[in-house]
Amino acid sequence: MSCKLILKFKDTVIAEYELTQEETTIGRKEDNTIHVDNLAVSSHHARVLKIGKKVILEDLGSTNGTQVGEKDITKHVLSHGEVITVGKHTLAFICADELGAASSAQEEESDMDKTMILSSAAREELMGKGAAPAATEMVLGGVQYLSGPLMGKSMDLKASLTSMGKGSNCKIKVKGMLVGKQAAVFTRRPTGYHLTHLEGMSKTKVNGDVISGTPRVLKDGDIIELADIKMQFYIKK
Repeated sequence: MSCKLILKFKDTVIAEYELTQEETTIGRKEDNTIHVDNLAVSSHHARVLKIGKKVILEDLGSTNGTQVGEKDITKHVLSHGEVITVGKHTLAFICADELGAASSAQEEESDMDKTMILSSAAREELMGKGAAPAATEMVLGGVQYLSGPLMGKSMDLKASLTSMGKGSNCKIKVKGMLVGKQAAVFTRRPTGYHLTHLEGMSKTKVNGDVISGTPRVLKDGDIIELADIKMQFYIKK
């Protein structure tokens, strides 16, 4: 499971942290994995735990609390694209694994509720079919440039994570003073492709709509824009 936290202050990326350990601590003291030197952050503010295929955020009794979105949390199962707030800093959670990051606690409870309300007849019908669901094969998609120096060229998005921005490590380069170093990221999952805007004054658009921290599910033919670059997303048949 490839997951990371991107630490930002306002629109400036400070550092990226790969979640390779079972526990990642966040706080003002230097002994934390993620050191946030700000008085609004407690000495040991929060921690992130990797338990099986779940990534769990836990507040450690901090003075100013830990928020996901605009909600104060005590414990929270993180989903890809969610933004954590500690003091005046934010941490964007990016995860390539569908099972580990895409299912929030609320979604799990919803799935459990759906299972509970199945009637006996429905359960018998499902059991009678006797066949297990077939494994979902991941589709392959890509983008074709509709503007800029690469107009007409296309690129398959084969990796689990593909970054877009003006940073040297970005696969899709986009120039511009207002473009973030890692402005957005494509995530390839068993359920399809998702696009998340991460940073920069230039906003990422899909079919003319600005996308924020919430991942946008991409469909075949969607038009993606960032600064002066326009691309069309496609699914290879």
